[in-house]
Amino acid sequence: MDNLYNFKKEISNKINNNIVVQKYGGTSLATTENILHVANQIIKKKDEVEHIVVVVSAMGKTTDNLIQLAEKVSSSPCTREMDVLLSTGEQQSIALLSMALKNLNCNTISLTGMQVGITTKGEHTKSSILNIDDDILINHLLDEKVVIIAGFQGVNEDGEITTLGRGGSDTTAVALAAKLNCSCEIYTDVDGIFTVDPRIYAKAKKLDEISYDTALEMSSLGSKVIDKRAVALAKKFNIPIYIANSNKKTLGTFIRRKKNMEEWQVTSLVLNDNLLSVSIENIPNKIELLSKVFKILNKYNLEISMVENSINGNKTKGEISFICSKDNYLKINNIRDELLCTIGTRTAITVADVTRVSIVGNGRINQARLAEQVFNALQGAEFNYKKLTTSELSLSYIFNSEANIELINKLAQEFSL
Repeated sequence: MDNLYNFKKEISNKINNNIVVQKYGGTSLATTENILHVANQIIKKKDEVEHIVVVVSAMGKTTDNLIQLAEKVSSSPCTREMDVLLSTGEQQSIALLSMALKNLNCNTISLTGMQVGITTKGEHTKSSILNIDDDILINHLLDEKVVIIAGFQGVNEDGEITTLGRGGSDTTAVALAAKLNCSCEIYTDVDGIFTVDPRIYAKAKKLDEISYDTALEMSSLGSKVIDKRAVALAKKFNIPIYIANSNKKTLGTFIRRKKNMEEWQVTSLVLNDNLLSVSIENIPNKIELLSKVFKILNKYNLEISMVENSINGNKTKGEISFICSKDNYLKINNIRDELLCTIGTRTAITVADVTRVSIVGNGRINQARLAEQVFNALQGAEFNYKKLTTSELSLSYIFNSEANIELINKLAQEFSL
């Protein structure tokens, strides 16, 4: 017990070079050859640091394949059983990686979320991490083991397996790093974080370093390199994150605390074309009815942004509009049915596919000047512009969904990204 206490005291006092959490994404583990490559990378890392914790995702498209299997046997799979099913993907990865490491004479152990003591709260398929039993983890580290942990999963207070939703393995890795007070390395199939998604804009530049706030803004707006919950945790506990390509030796991107001067600089463009624009129209202008609308939206756990509420000229009717993911399309149909029952038959919902292009930066933003620059750059192009919203770190423009490539090229060139 004394050794355990001293070890916990050591790692809680400072971020040090003796321990690291690594996370490997599904593409890094897609084949057995990839798994053997990752095992060798871990062995090399063991020469640099004393203790290693590895978090893994499911191999390749395993999660997507499991979802397809569920949909073949049920039109509406039970979320509890989906968690039981989806959690098996990461379990395959930890077992295979542990076997590969043992074959290289590495002392290692694989643990599911439940076995390592990751407790969760919230709904099935979209839970959040409540706590991690670090005694279990640290005991294995004291035994000089490389601890390989299944990301994306945990167990709730009722003893039920739960999953954390898309990007949950990133969140698992950062949560473990926060518990151990060490840095977190995330390895994937991209070279780091770019000014623009290089699959859309080939001339995009890799960012060597960005702040927590900028990374959080980018991920919240639709950048898919790292989950926004992971960045929020890293910022809260001041955990440095390093994102790099698992198959290359090139320098990746650091996400860490960074002091910026007041002058605002454009850092990146984020495009998200997986969005719906939803308008709820003809709502009687009564506070209690507006409250019921948002109660229904909350009931379906709808994550919404760019919310607007407007009232017509005679102030008797109103409209609520917002943006949400296309993944919520079926929920919108259910919401429509409930609104008709709650508000009245004259209430209507219109839904349209849209694209959001966000200009993200750091420092003190001059919103009017930046908006002028954007609209000047887009003059002469026939983009169907719909809406503009701002935050402290970004300007977001909504266009009809056919605008994507030409729009990104014009703006990337305008801001030298």
